[in-house]
Amino acid sequence: MMKEWDSLSRTEQEIIKDIHRNGPDCAKFLSRRHGEELRAVMDILAGLKAKGWLERVKGTFLFKRGFKKPKHMNHTYYKLTRNGARTLREL
Repeated sequence: MMKEWDSLSRTEQEIIKDIHRNGPDCAKFLSRRHGEELRAVMDILAGLKAKGWLERVKGTFLFKRGFKKPKHMNHTYYKLTRNGARTLREL
């Protein structure tokens, strides 16, 4: 079950919007873009996963729009769940 949008923190909402806009990403790059500590972003991603907003990207390579070649996933990448993407579109 997904936690309601309004009950999420501003940072959680921004990370969800970022992943929706830019595609799957890892804590390292999200923390750089949002100016947050890496540990804090890792905790937020784990929390959003537990709340049903995000899921881990499976596989060894990430096929992301804008990349000429697939990226080898050296980190844990997260993407929106199907329900998360649908809820975000409805907002």
